[in-house]
Amino acid sequence: MAFNLNAAVHSRARSYVSEPMHFQRREGKTKKKKIQRKIKLRFRHILFYIILMGGIFFALQRSYLFLICWDKLDIQDVTVISSMPRIQQEIQQFLEGKHLGNILLLDIGLLQGKFTAHRWIKEVRVRKILPSTLKIEIKERTPAALLKQRHTYLIDEEGVFLEKMEQEERMDLPLLVDSNKFQKDYEEKINLAWECLHSLSPSQKEQVEVLDLSEFENVTVKLKDNPTRLILGNERFSEKINLYTRLRTRLERFGNLEYVDLRLHDRLYIKPKNTLAQRNTTPNASKEAF
Repeated sequence: MAFNLNAAVHSRARSYVSEPMHFQRREGKTKKKKIQRKIKLRFRHILFYIILMGGIFFALQRSYLFLICWDKLDIQDVTVISSMPRIQQEIQQFLEGKHLGNILLLDIGLLQGKFTAHRWIKEVRVRKILPSTLKIEIKERTPAALLKQRHTYLIDEEGVFLEKMEQEERMDLPLLVDSNKFQKDYEEKINLAWECLHSLSPSQKEQVEVLDLSEFENVTVKLKDNPTRLILGNERFSEKINLYTRLRTRLERFGNLEYVDLRLHDRLYIKPKNTLAQRNTTPNASKEAF
């Protein structure tokens, strides 16, 4: 007589075998494994690429040689734009009769360097316009003041000497003077002069006739139709000129003044001129302080 000692296990095993199994793909795309084929590079392939590259470089070389030798790319027309007819004429005369050659080979930097060497030219812009035109735009220097050395010169704000002025030629510009003829500290004194002029209002600037820069870090101003020298120092120029303007009527009782020193913040010093009439009216007024 046979007995099944583990009937539960046997029944479970039969149930697993009898149940059908279902196959299900995972969610998402499945990666396909590509079969990589190795390409064998043969000698004829290498030779073909060498010939191809050589042909490309040869064509580029021939094209370049053709372009730089093509007469239609030679510069024929030059346009000069300048607000000063004299400068425009001088540049045209400089270029007249010169063969500038092929427009592709023109060295713009070299040409600009030659033009900026001109005392009146500050900046130059040169443009190539194909096939054969050159456009030159000029930015001129602006006269800012007159400077007195052995002669009188017209200068711009960078201190560049523009041209010599004759004595009878007077422009409506301030005159910069120095007892040492600007032999020392030229840049510092020029910069101080511009700092003074830029701080003034338009009406004040119109009244300035002379800026004396003989002393380092000190500006002495002479106004038009006024012989009195105003010693301003190196700051608050507009404020000090306004102070003198307000007190001018009160100062006139001392007669003609040699100078008014406004360098101190809370006071000013005056020095009347030692004329005979002034000694009779103000016998002890060689120097006064307010």
